[in-house]
Amino acid sequence: MAKDSYNHFIISIEDFYSTQKRDLPWRKAQPVPYEVWLSEIILQQTRVAQGTPYFVKILAAFPTVIDLAEASEDELLALWTGLGYYSRARNLQKGARQIVAEFGGEIPNNFQSLIKIAGIGPYTAAAISSICFGERKGVVDGNVYRVLSRYFGIHTPVNSTAGVKEFQNLADALIQEAADPKNYNQGIMEFGALQCTPKKPACQICPLQDFCIANQSGTTAQLPVKIKKGKRSKETIHFAVINDENRWALYKRDHASIWGGLYEFPRLVSAPKNAQLLQGPVVHKLSHKDLFCHFWEVDASHCSEPFEFYTKEEITHLGMPIIVSDFVKKQQ
Repeated sequence: MAKDSYNHFIISIEDFYSTQKRDLPWRKAQPVPYEVWLSEIILQQTRVAQGTPYFVKILAAFPTVIDLAEASEDELLALWTGLGYYSRARNLQKGARQIVAEFGGEIPNNFQSLIKIAGIGPYTAAAISSICFGERKGVVDGNVYRVLSRYFGIHTPVNSTAGVKEFQNLADALIQEAADPKNYNQGIMEFGALQCTPKKPACQICPLQDFCIANQSGTTAQLPVKIKKGKRSKETIHFAVINDENRWALYKRDHASIWGGLYEFPRLVSAPKNAQLLQGPVVHKLSHKDLFCHFWEVDASHCSEPFEFYTKEEITHLGMPIIVSDFVKKQQ
Protein backbone atom coordinates (compact mmCIF):
# COMPACT_ATOMS: atom_id res chain seq x y z
CA MET A 1 0.00 0.00 0.00
CA ALA A 2 1.23 3.48 -0.87
CA LYS A 3 2.89 5.48 1.89
CA ASP A 4 0.42 8.36 1.50
CA SER A 5 -2.48 5.97 2.10
CA TYR A 6 -0.71 4.62 5.18
CA ASN A 7 -0.10 8.10 6.58
CA HIS A 8 -3.61 9.27 5.70
CA PHE A 9 -5.04 6.44 7.79
CA ILE A 10 -3.02 7.29 10.90
CA ILE A 11 -3.65 11.03 10.72
CA SER A 12 -7.38 10.59 10.05
CA ILE A 13 -7.80 8.23 13.00
CA GLU A 14 -6.10 10.66 15.38
CA ASP A 15 -8.10 13.60 14.03
CA PHE A 16 -11.32 11.64 14.40
CA TYR A 17 -10.58 10.92 18.05
CA SER A 18 -9.70 14.51 18.86
CA THR A 19 -12.98 15.80 17.42
CA GLN A 20 -15.48 12.93 17.84
CA LYS A 21 -14.51 11.04 21.00
CA ARG A 22 -17.23 10.37 23.54
CA ASP A 23 -17.03 11.73 27.06
CA LEU A 24 -16.63 8.59 29.17
CA PRO A 25 -15.81 8.41 32.90
CA TRP A 26 -12.54 6.49 32.45
CA ARG A 27 -11.20 8.90 29.82
CA LYS A 28 -9.13 11.43 31.69
CA ALA A 29 -6.27 13.80 30.86
CA GLN A 30 -4.16 11.59 33.10
CA PRO A 31 -5.63 8.09 32.66
CA VAL A 32 -5.82 5.97 35.80
CA PRO A 33 -4.53 2.45 34.98
CA TYR A 34 -6.98 0.70 37.31
CA GLU A 35 -9.95 2.55 35.80
CA VAL A 36 -8.81 1.84 32.23
CA TRP A 37 -8.36 -1.83 33.11
CA LEU A 38 -11.79 -2.06 34.73
CA SER A 39 -13.46 -0.36 31.76
CA GLU A 40 -11.75 -2.62 29.23
CA ILE A 41 -12.78 -5.79 31.06
CA ILE A 42 -16.40 -4.63 31.31
CA LEU A 43 -16.54 -3.59 27.65
CA GLN A 44 -15.05 -6.82 26.27
CA GLN A 45 -18.49 -8.33 25.75
CA THR A 46 -20.68 -5.32 26.54
CA ARG A 47 -21.80 -2.16 24.76
CA VAL A 48 -20.62 1.16 26.21
CA ALA A 49 -24.16 2.30 27.04
CA GLN A 50 -24.82 -0.85 29.05
CA GLY A 51 -21.38 -1.13 30.61
CA THR A 52 -20.88 2.44 31.82
CA PRO A 53 -23.33 2.26 34.77
CA TYR A 54 -21.63 -0.96 35.90
CA PHE A 55 -18.23 0.74 35.70
CA VAL A 56 -19.49 3.58 37.89
CA LYS A 57 -21.00 1.38 40.61
CA ILE A 58 -18.14 -1.14 40.70
CA LEU A 59 -15.56 1.65 40.91
CA ALA A 60 -17.57 3.26 43.72
CA ALA A 61 -17.57 -0.03 45.64
CA PHE A 62 -13.91 -0.83 44.93
CA PRO A 63 -12.06 2.43 44.18
CA THR A 64 -8.59 0.84 44.10
CA VAL A 65 -6.95 -2.40 43.05
CA ILE A 66 -6.41 -3.21 46.72
CA ASP A 67 -10.10 -2.73 47.51
CA LEU A 68 -11.01 -5.10 44.69
CA ALA A 69 -8.46 -7.67 45.81
CA GLU A 70 -9.77 -7.64 49.38
CA ALA A 71 -13.48 -7.83 48.47
CA SER A 72 -15.45 -11.05 48.66
CA GLU A 73 -16.27 -12.78 45.41
CA ASP A 74 -19.97 -12.70 46.27
CA GLU A 75 -19.89 -8.92 46.67
CA LEU A 76 -18.26 -8.44 43.26
CA LEU A 77 -20.56 -10.88 41.48
CA ALA A 78 -23.62 -9.23 43.02
CA LEU A 79 -22.58 -5.93 41.42
CA TRP A 80 -21.78 -7.75 38.16
CA THR A 81 -25.24 -9.36 37.91
CA GLY A 82 -26.73 -8.56 34.52
CA LEU A 83 -23.45 -8.09 32.66
CA GLY A 84 -22.99 -11.77 31.84
CA TYR A 85 -19.71 -13.53 31.06
CA TYR A 86 -19.06 -13.78 34.78
CA SER A 87 -15.62 -15.30 34.31
CA ARG A 88 -14.52 -11.74 33.47
CA ALA A 89 -15.34 -10.65 37.03
CA ARG A 90 -13.62 -13.64 38.63
CA ASN A 91 -10.50 -13.16 36.50
CA LEU A 92 -10.53 -9.42 37.22
CA GLN A 93 -10.40 -10.10 40.94
CA LYS A 94 -7.81 -12.84 40.50
CA GLY A 95 -5.68 -10.34 38.59
CA ALA A 96 -6.14 -7.70 41.30
CA ARG A 97 -4.93 -10.13 43.95
CA GLN A 98 -1.93 -11.00 41.79
CA ILE A 99 -1.09 -7.29 41.37
CA VAL A 100 -1.23 -6.80 45.13
CA ALA A 101 0.90 -9.87 45.79
CA GLU A 102 3.50 -9.37 43.07
CA PHE A 103 3.51 -5.63 42.35
CA GLY A 104 2.56 -4.05 45.66
CA GLY A 105 -0.84 -2.97 44.36
CA GLU A 106 0.63 -0.97 41.44
CA ILE A 107 -0.46 -1.96 37.94
CA PRO A 108 2.62 -2.67 35.78
CA ASN A 109 3.54 -0.04 33.18
CA ASN A 110 4.43 -2.28 30.22
CA PHE A 111 2.85 -4.86 27.94
CA GLN A 112 5.17 -7.75 28.81
CA SER A 113 4.43 -7.50 32.54
CA LEU A 114 0.72 -6.87 32.07
CA ILE A 115 0.25 -9.94 29.86
CA LYS A 116 1.38 -12.16 32.76
CA ILE A 117 -1.49 -11.03 35.00
CA ALA A 118 -4.56 -13.27 35.25
CA GLY A 119 -7.41 -12.13 33.05
CA ILE A 120 -5.29 -9.72 30.99
CA GLY A 121 -4.86 -10.81 27.39
CA PRO A 122 -2.97 -9.15 24.50
CA TYR A 123 -5.72 -6.64 23.75
CA THR A 124 -6.20 -5.47 27.36
CA ALA A 125 -2.44 -5.33 27.96
CA ALA A 126 -1.99 -3.21 24.83
CA ALA A 127 -4.83 -0.90 25.83
CA ILE A 128 -3.50 -0.28 29.36
CA SER A 129 0.14 0.09 28.33
CA SER A 130 -0.61 2.50 25.47
CA ILE A 131 -3.36 4.59 27.06
CA CYS A 132 -1.75 4.91 30.48
CA PHE A 133 1.96 4.63 29.78
CA GLY A 134 2.42 5.63 26.13
CA GLU A 135 3.74 2.26 24.97
CA ARG A 136 3.51 1.76 21.20
CA LYS A 137 1.60 -1.53 21.18
CA GLY A 138 -1.39 -1.81 18.84
CA VAL A 139 -4.80 -2.81 20.20
CA VAL A 140 -6.78 -5.35 18.22
CA ASP A 141 -10.43 -5.92 19.11
CA GLY A 142 -13.61 -6.38 17.05
CA ASN A 143 -13.72 -2.72 16.07
CA VAL A 144 -10.07 -2.71 15.01
CA TYR A 145 -10.42 -5.90 12.97
CA ARG A 146 -13.30 -4.30 11.08
CA VAL A 147 -11.54 -1.00 10.36
CA LEU A 148 -8.24 -2.54 9.31
CA SER A 149 -9.78 -5.28 7.18
CA ARG A 150 -11.91 -2.80 5.25
CA TYR A 151 -9.36 -0.03 4.78
CA PHE A 152 -6.49 -2.33 3.82
CA GLY A 153 -8.68 -4.90 2.01
CA ILE A 154 -7.60 -7.86 4.15
CA HIS A 155 -9.58 -11.07 3.59
CA THR A 156 -7.69 -13.29 6.03
CA PRO A 157 -10.25 -14.58 8.57
CA VAL A 158 -9.92 -12.58 11.78
CA ASN A 159 -10.58 -15.64 13.93
CA SER A 160 -7.83 -17.74 12.33
CA THR A 161 -4.29 -18.11 13.65
CA ALA A 162 -2.91 -16.43 10.55
CA GLY A 163 -5.43 -13.61 10.82
CA VAL A 164 -4.69 -12.87 14.46
CA LYS A 165 -0.97 -12.61 13.66
CA GLU A 166 -1.46 -10.52 10.51
CA PHE A 167 -3.74 -7.97 12.13
CA GLN A 168 -1.59 -7.67 15.25
CA ASN A 169 1.52 -7.07 13.14
CA LEU A 170 -0.29 -4.40 11.14
CA ALA A 171 -1.65 -2.72 14.28
CA ASP A 172 1.84 -2.69 15.81
CA ALA A 173 3.34 -1.20 12.64
CA LEU A 174 0.74 1.56 12.38
CA ILE A 175 1.06 2.77 15.96
CA GLN A 176 4.81 3.27 15.52
CA GLU A 177 4.03 6.21 13.22
CA ALA A 178 1.28 7.73 15.35
CA ALA A 179 1.83 11.10 16.99
CA ASP A 180 0.31 9.88 20.27
CA PRO A 181 -0.15 6.12 20.88
CA LYS A 182 -2.79 6.81 23.52
CA ASN A 183 -5.01 8.81 21.18
CA TYR A 184 -4.33 6.59 18.18
CA ASN A 185 -5.34 3.35 19.91
CA GLN A 186 -8.44 4.90 21.44
CA GLY A 187 -9.17 6.55 18.12
CA ILE A 188 -9.23 3.40 16.03
CA MET A 189 -11.53 1.69 18.53
CA GLU A 190 -13.78 4.77 18.61
CA PHE A 191 -13.78 4.95 14.82
CA GLY A 192 -14.97 1.37 14.58
CA ALA A 193 -17.66 1.93 17.20
CA LEU A 194 -19.07 5.16 15.74
CA GLN A 195 -18.11 5.40 12.06
CA CYS A 196 -17.04 2.08 10.55
CA THR A 197 -19.89 0.12 12.15
CA PRO A 198 -20.74 -3.55 11.42
CA LYS A 199 -23.92 -2.65 9.56
CA LYS A 200 -24.63 0.52 7.58
CA PRO A 201 -21.25 2.20 8.11
CA ALA A 202 -21.22 5.92 7.30
CA CYS A 203 -19.03 5.51 4.21
CA GLN A 204 -20.37 8.63 2.44
CA ILE A 205 -19.02 10.92 5.16
CA CYS A 206 -15.99 8.84 6.09
CA PRO A 207 -12.62 10.59 6.13
CA LEU A 208 -10.99 7.35 4.95
CA GLN A 209 -13.25 6.68 1.96
CA ASP A 210 -10.82 7.79 -0.79
CA PHE A 211 -8.18 5.26 0.23
CA CYS A 212 -10.42 2.53 1.70
CA ILE A 213 -10.07 -0.60 -0.44
CA ALA A 214 -13.41 -2.03 0.70
CA ASN A 215 -15.18 1.22 -0.18
CA GLN A 216 -13.52 1.42 -3.58
CA SER A 217 -14.17 -2.24 -4.41
CA GLY A 218 -17.68 -2.50 -2.97
CA THR A 219 -16.71 -5.19 -0.45
CA THR A 220 -17.51 -3.32 2.78
CA ALA A 221 -20.32 -5.71 3.72
CA GLN A 222 -18.08 -8.75 3.20
CA LEU A 223 -15.36 -7.61 5.59
CA PRO A 224 -14.07 -8.62 8.02
CA VAL A 225 -14.04 -12.31 7.11
CA LYS A 226 -14.82 -14.77 9.89
CA ILE A 227 -14.73 -18.55 9.93
CA LYS A 228 -18.24 -19.72 10.73
CA LYS A 229 -18.68 -21.56 14.01
CA GLY A 230 -20.85 -24.60 14.61
CA LYS A 231 -24.58 -24.44 15.20
CA ARG A 232 -25.93 -23.14 18.49
CA SER A 233 -27.02 -25.79 20.96
CA LYS A 234 -30.06 -25.88 23.22
CA GLU A 235 -30.43 -26.82 26.87
CA THR A 236 -33.50 -27.13 29.08
CA ILE A 237 -33.17 -26.21 32.76
CA HIS A 238 -35.75 -26.88 35.48
CA PHE A 239 -35.26 -24.76 38.61
CA ALA A 240 -36.66 -25.78 41.99
CA VAL A 241 -38.17 -22.79 43.78
CA ILE A 242 -38.32 -23.79 47.45
CA ASN A 243 -39.71 -21.28 49.92
CA ASP A 244 -39.50 -21.75 53.67
CA GLU A 245 -40.98 -18.91 55.74
CA ASN A 246 -39.95 -16.29 53.17
CA ARG A 247 -36.50 -17.77 52.78
CA TRP A 248 -35.47 -19.22 49.44
CA ALA A 249 -33.23 -22.18 48.73
CA LEU A 250 -30.20 -21.30 46.63
CA TYR A 251 -27.23 -23.26 45.37
CA LYS A 252 -23.81 -21.74 44.62
CA ARG A 253 -22.38 -23.21 41.45
CA ASP A 254 -18.76 -24.29 41.20
CA HIS A 255 -16.38 -22.42 38.92
CA ALA A 256 -16.39 -25.12 36.26
CA SER A 257 -19.88 -24.19 35.06
CA ILE A 258 -21.06 -21.29 32.89
CA TRP A 259 -22.41 -19.49 35.95
CA GLY A 260 -19.48 -20.41 38.19
CA GLY A 261 -19.55 -18.72 41.58
CA LEU A 262 -23.13 -17.51 41.13
CA TYR A 263 -26.19 -18.43 43.15
CA GLU A 264 -29.22 -19.98 41.53
CA PHE A 265 -32.14 -22.20 42.47
CA PRO A 266 -31.29 -25.91 42.74
CA ARG A 267 -31.82 -27.74 39.47
CA LEU A 268 -34.18 -30.61 38.86
CA VAL A 269 -33.34 -33.51 36.58
CA SER A 270 -36.63 -33.13 34.74
CA ALA A 271 -39.98 -31.41 34.97
CA PRO A 272 -41.65 -32.49 38.25
CA LYS A 273 -45.07 -34.10 38.27
CA ASN A 274 -47.95 -32.44 40.11
CA ALA A 275 -45.99 -29.21 40.68
CA GLN A 276 -46.88 -25.63 39.85
CA LEU A 277 -44.98 -23.95 37.04
CA LEU A 278 -44.34 -20.42 38.27
CA GLN A 279 -42.68 -19.22 35.07
CA GLY A 280 -41.39 -20.65 31.84
CA PRO A 281 -40.12 -21.59 29.52
CA VAL A 282 -38.02 -18.41 29.52
CA VAL A 283 -35.39 -18.31 26.79
CA HIS A 284 -31.96 -17.06 27.85
CA LYS A 285 -29.41 -16.68 25.05
CA LEU A 286 -25.73 -17.27 25.73
CA SER A 287 -22.97 -16.80 23.18
CA HIS A 288 -23.05 -20.46 22.16
CA LYS A 289 -26.40 -21.87 23.25
CA ASP A 290 -30.02 -21.12 24.10
CA LEU A 291 -31.27 -21.99 27.58
CA PHE A 292 -34.95 -22.80 28.09
CA CYS A 293 -35.55 -22.16 31.79
CA HIS A 294 -38.55 -23.29 33.89
CA PHE A 295 -39.24 -22.26 37.49
CA TRP A 296 -41.19 -24.86 39.52
CA GLU A 297 -42.64 -24.47 43.00
CA VAL A 298 -41.62 -27.66 44.83
CA ASP A 299 -40.55 -28.86 48.28
CA ALA A 300 -37.05 -29.89 49.33
CA SER A 301 -37.65 -33.58 48.69
CA HIS A 302 -37.39 -32.95 44.94
CA CYS A 303 -33.77 -31.75 45.09
CA SER A 304 -30.51 -33.65 45.03
CA GLU A 305 -28.24 -30.60 44.82
CA PRO A 306 -27.04 -29.05 48.10
CA PHE A 307 -28.62 -25.72 49.02
CA GLU A 308 -29.00 -23.18 51.79
CA PHE A 309 -31.85 -20.84 52.65
CA TYR A 310 -31.48 -17.06 52.25
CA THR A 311 -33.79 -14.20 53.14
CA LYS A 312 -34.86 -11.71 50.48
CA GLU A 313 -32.49 -9.16 51.99
CA GLU A 314 -29.55 -11.57 51.88
CA ILE A 315 -30.34 -12.46 48.26
CA THR A 316 -29.85 -8.85 47.15
CA HIS A 317 -26.17 -9.15 48.08
CA LEU A 318 -25.53 -12.31 46.07
CA GLY A 319 -24.42 -12.65 42.48
CA MET A 320 -27.01 -14.43 40.33
CA PRO A 321 -27.52 -15.15 36.63
CA ILE A 322 -29.70 -12.38 35.24
CA ILE A 323 -32.54 -14.79 34.42
CA VAL A 324 -32.66 -15.91 38.08
CA SER A 325 -32.27 -12.35 39.34
CA ASP A 326 -35.18 -11.18 37.16
CA PHE A 327 -37.39 -13.97 38.48
CA VAL A 328 -36.53 -13.08 42.08
CA LYS A 329 -37.34 -9.40 41.53
CA LYS A 330 -40.77 -10.28 40.19
CA GLN A 331 -41.54 -12.27 43.31
CA GLN A 332 -40.69 -9.45 45.73
